[in-house]
Amino acid sequence: MRLNILTAISLISLVPAGLMAAPRSIVALKTELAPVLDGRVDEEQWSTAQVASDFLQQWPVQGGPASERTEVRILYTEDALYIGVICYDSEPDRIVDTQSRRDGDLSNSDSVLIILDTYHDGQNGFLFGTNPNGIQYDAQILNEGVSGGQNSSSGGLGRSATSTTQRGNVAAFNLNWDTTWAVASSRTERGWETEMEIPLKSLRFHDSSEPQSWGLNVMRNIRRKNEQVFWSEIPQAYTIYRVSLAGNLESLDIQSPRNLKFIPYALVGAQRDFLISDTDFKHDVGFDVKYGISSAMTLDFTVNTDFAQVEVDDEQINLTRFPLFFPEKRGFFLENAGTFAFGTPREMDLFFSRRIGIEDGLEVPIRVGGRLSGKLDRFQLGLLAIQTGKEEGLVPAQNFFVGRVRREFHKRSSVGFIFTNRESIGDPQGKTEYNRAWGSDLQLGLGENWIISSYLAKTYTPELSGDDWAGNVFAGYQSNLWRIQTLYLEIQDNFNPEVGFVQRRGRKPQFRIFFTPSPESGPVKRWNPHYGFRRWYGFDGQLETERQHHDLEVFFRNGGSLSIVLNRDFEFLRVPFEIHPGVFIPPGEYRFNQWEITAASDPSAWLYGDMALGFGSFFDGNIVSYDFIVGFRTGPNFVTELNFVNTQVEADWGHFNTNLGRLRINYSFTPYRFIQALIQYNSRDQQFSSNIRFGWTQPSGTGLYIVYNDSYATPGESFDPLTRAFFVKYSYQFDF
Repeated sequence: MRLNILTAISLISLVPAGLMAAPRSIVALKTELAPVLDGRVDEEQWSTAQVASDFLQQWPVQGGPASERTEVRILYTEDALYIGVICYDSEPDRIVDTQSRRDGDLSNSDSVLIILDTYHDGQNGFLFGTNPNGIQYDAQILNEGVSGGQNSSSGGLGRSATSTTQRGNVAAFNLNWDTTWAVASSRTERGWETEMEIPLKSLRFHDSSEPQSWGLNVMRNIRRKNEQVFWSEIPQAYTIYRVSLAGNLESLDIQSPRNLKFIPYALVGAQRDFLISDTDFKHDVGFDVKYGISSAMTLDFTVNTDFAQVEVDDEQINLTRFPLFFPEKRGFFLENAGTFAFGTPREMDLFFSRRIGIEDGLEVPIRVGGRLSGKLDRFQLGLLAIQTGKEEGLVPAQNFFVGRVRREFHKRSSVGFIFTNRESIGDPQGKTEYNRAWGSDLQLGLGENWIISSYLAKTYTPELSGDDWAGNVFAGYQSNLWRIQTLYLEIQDNFNPEVGFVQRRGRKPQFRIFFTPSPESGPVKRWNPHYGFRRWYGFDGQLETERQHHDLEVFFRNGGSLSIVLNRDFEFLRVPFEIHPGVFIPPGEYRFNQWEITAASDPSAWLYGDMALGFGSFFDGNIVSYDFIVGFRTGPNFVTELNFVNTQVEADWGHFNTNLGRLRINYSFTPYRFIQALIQYNSRDQQFSSNIRFGWTQPSGTGLYIVYNDSYATPGESFDPLTRAFFVKYSYQFDF
């Protein structure tokens, strides 16, 4: 391993840099008097600042001049960075504005995204965005958005760079990162304008006695024209995450400000479990502390953490033999989550934070925890320690520890190491006394188009020895015209990361190829026909699963899409598989084919939809499925979506019909005051549930939350209550 790493590092220096145009640059102007955030870039301070303009198209015509002028100005004081953007528009009455909640999908709205590479390492950054309604959109970018050797974007199609569908994918793009900053936008006679105030203590950067230079890029989305333009040009194959192609923000004469935040909370409420006819009245307090040890390193400390305000999980119906993945939604674990990422996302994650504080879907109290994360020169460092409480008959008190370090090189290259540990305190109550794992990973960026990565990991569990390794090798190529990926993954039978996630074990080769031409005119934005296959083998050499995926996919300029798919599947069952309660598929070999047709309309319209029809054979039976999403909005403040999935299976071994319904309702009084509802029905679990949240928050994300949850069993025609809960939680950030 040591020899391989040293050889790989030496190879990095042999990769030719190529001939690159000089990057764009803008000088930040220091001011003693901060501008007033009123959404109009007209204060005297702005008039003396340097202007970044002459944006270039990414879509529809790569490198073409922007159809509308954009001007960006940057000021700073000793405490904060100020960004003023004027989005000139020749038809201001046609500006599209579809979002009013924090981190809402900006791809379907006129919007601006700004990335700051504060370490100027060409790999990592902080992303800030807004729209004419002045919402806050912020995220962390690690490793140029490349996760486990795979892009966490879909090639720069717009929605991938700003959509909330990325929630849960925290390895390289962490949309759940929320920091303290302020923004104000307004429509004006010039078009629309926005002013941002980003406190320096909300960023991470190296201390220096000399003026600093940061990486900077700005993207503007002109929605009605389906036009995306950049200050520093980005090829169509990539998104704004491509930090190495950013321009420069010069002359920042700044020092790290004092950064100490104390965030206490108080909670009161009641919850009832109708199966035991017991009502539990709850009152609790706790707090978080955030301390900036340096401008690039942060220490977080939490006591008696509570997540009552977090939205519940989306219901899923599982028609496979393997566990489902539910993404993390708790804020404490999402901040800097990419630092701790290791593995193949959603297939083998050596660290999966939902293993802490959640047991069989039930909350386990987090008594105390701490996290140290940040950068030391070219090293990304993360240390996490958590102690959870004891739940009698469910889980013992436990200590968790995760340590992660990654040394970065140029061109998205890095070498890293991770260690995880879970230790039971007292009676293990059915769990092993401890579980430990370590892993090492390597990533090489070769030129602008190639990524090669690999990892190796091992676990230690009492009473399990041997066959406890996992590893993979990945190679990927991406350009404007082609995207090619190949992977080999192996997870041995006794590999058991109890602080991680493993979907299945075996040997998996995989290959995917995409052909992505982009016409400069016409209704088609990008063609995306692609082919892929994946196979899973048992360690006896038996092929257990195979899928050949043929997809004729096309993206339209208005944001819609069409896809025609043929999947050719093989499954080998060693034992009977209970696919539905009381319905078993016998052991044996099965080959079957399924077609799927998917169509989506313009997602920025007041009424939009996404519908899919699937049909074909299924094992030795037949399957038909309907899946549709219908959305409705009245301006940016009210948005509702209904998602319904019906699946019907008929075979000699049985038949069943499943329904999954999900209704989301969001009304925003302002970007900081909202009411949200999530109502779900799962016919397989025979359960109906609702989650209703009211929030009156501050720019920091703290504030007042009122939450109501309930669930009902729905056997037959009855509607029997299962659980009910009502909580009021208030938190406040004291900034010292």
